[in-house]
Amino acid sequence: MNRICPDEKILSAYLKAVLPSEERKVVEKHLAGCDACRGLIIDAHNILKKNGFLKTAGKLGQWIIKNRWGIGSATALICSFFVPRYFLQFLAAALILGSKWITDSRTTKTLIMIHEAWKRGNRNDAENTLTRFHSDK
Repeated sequence: MNRICPDEKILSAYLKAVLPSEERKVVEKHLAGCDACRGLIIDAHNILKKNGFLKTAGKLGQWIIKNRWGIGSATALICSFFVPRYFLQFLAAALILGSKWITDSRTTKTLIMIHEAWKRGNRNDAENTLTRFHSDK
């Protein structure tokens, strides 16, 4: 075999889906022809799946993505107190990210749609929007 197998660090990054696309393609090409590496990936995936890690990691990742602006805002606010030299900069970042978090949230968008429907006098449209919002939760 002339191929050099990727190290465990690269295979782990591949399994976590954090490799850049070019490296991912190289690893996938290697896995297509290397039973040993493919076996390692399959075994690791099965262990993680059996222990429920993949499901938990997926939910955690979704929560982080959903709340990224709020997390950024809270982090900037905390940093403003621990790095007093940049207090105003961190405070401004916290306000900007917090505003983005508020305007980006699904609830805010739904409330705006309901308000617009009521302004137009279309009460049925507003009630339908509210019903869809509650049924999606």
